[in-house]
Amino acid sequence: MIELFINANCTHCPKAAFCLEELAWNYEPGKVILVEAHIWGDGYDIPETNDRYDWYAGGGKKGTPDAFFNGLSDRVQGLCCDCGDIDDNISAYQGIIDNQLEKTSPIQINAKKSVCGGKIIVQGDIANESHSMLHNIIISGMVYYEGDESELFYLVKDIFENQDICQLAPMEEKKFSFVSDLDLSDVGESELDRYYCVVFVQDKLTKEVLQSYLVQ
Repeated sequence: MIELFINANCTHCPKAAFCLEELAWNYEPGKVILVEAHIWGDGYDIPETNDRYDWYAGGGKKGTPDAFFNGLSDRVQGLCCDCGDIDDNISAYQGIIDNQLEKTSPIQINAKKSVCGGKIIVQGDIANESHSMLHNIIISGMVYYEGDESELFYLVKDIFENQDICQLAPMEEKKFSFVSDLDLSDVGESELDRYYCVVFVQDKLTKEVLQSYLVQ
């Protein structure tokens, strides 16, 4: 899962977005999940994207573009390659992605999406498939809209409130459900198909995303 934090007035953001969008297309759906979270009052941001960026960055350095690969497993602030070359940046980003894909996760996620009364509802379960107790994890998710132009292809429109799990025993399952705050009651069927959901499990302390799941 890649979270790209961008601003419409940022001069380097279009290049970072183009590179990561190109890479996301090169993998099978759900293998690499890219979301584009606008921040800092550019007209596409929402309070939740700004809050999430502040949660990641804390009191440290901030700036756009800022890409988080599986949360704080890996982070690239600015472009991935200082030379600014598109091919070099794509190659450098791909190296990070492939490194993340080689890792195994103790978490299995299953989820389904439905729309009722104009509200997106996501329901499912997570399971700890490891032989170790998992502590301090959270389940959360996002709704993104498939836009028509770069930097808006995976536009984050809503972020679910975290659900805390103090511990998850080996082979234990936990059910979850989320209801989006978006009101889509006036949205047509074809337009509804452009809304996607991502559910993820994250370590609350390290801020590493342990597993993510694309709910189409």
